[in-house]
Amino acid sequence: MATIRANGTKNSRRAYHEASARTSGLLSRELNRPRLPLTVSRPELLVDGSDQLYRQLVHGLLSLAALHETIRDGIAAHLKLGGIQHTILQSIRHLGATRSIGIRDVADHLGLSGSFITVETAKLESMGLLEKKQSKTDRRKVSLGLTKKGVALFEKIAPLQQMIGDLQFGGLTAKQFRELVPVILQLVQTSREALFLLHHLRHSDAPHRKLASSVETIRRLLKTHGGPA
Repeated sequence: MATIRANGTKNSRRAYHEASARTSGLLSRELNRPRLPLTVSRPELLVDGSDQLYRQLVHGLLSLAALHETIRDGIAAHLKLGGIQHTILQSIRHLGATRSIGIRDVADHLGLSGSFITVETAKLESMGLLEKKQSKTDRRKVSLGLTKKGVALFEKIAPLQQMIGDLQFGGLTAKQFRELVPVILQLVQTSREALFLLHHLRHSDAPHRKLASSVETIRRLLKTHGGPA
């Protein structure tokens, strides 16, 4: 019995020392691992000084954008349209439900250039899906609207869109959905501001480290240089 107890004690000590060695090795490697620079600095975006959760958000948004664009293109393919053509028609359909809209309205809504929308709407007009009418209030402007053929196209695809949309966003509760929409719209606006700032820095001779990082300063910079409001 004494021999058994002695062997058990030796085994326990050996296991303890082995575990301690492994822990020390892990801690040593962790301490010696180079610390990566943070990709954001605002306290609201850091958790215990780490940007890991922010990186999860960014990578999640990238994945979501890619998946949603693929879904959009797939639905458009059922109508023999390109993805952006489908989006333009959808935008005209929804924006035009309450008011007269033109090229600039669609361009601003989608964050695209007016020249690009002009080219694409001309293609849609030639396909008989879109019509352009002279504005009743301003003869220099042209209002956009779907033709009967264009409306029929969306009536045809509606069941498929509903099925896909219900599944894609079916994980959200009503409360989550209503809270998510304004957050997304806010991110779209601040992303446009960030893109303008990036463009400005690319063409600026001022060293990045000398630029103030406050939101107020950035927005003054955007306003001065004609960026998004």
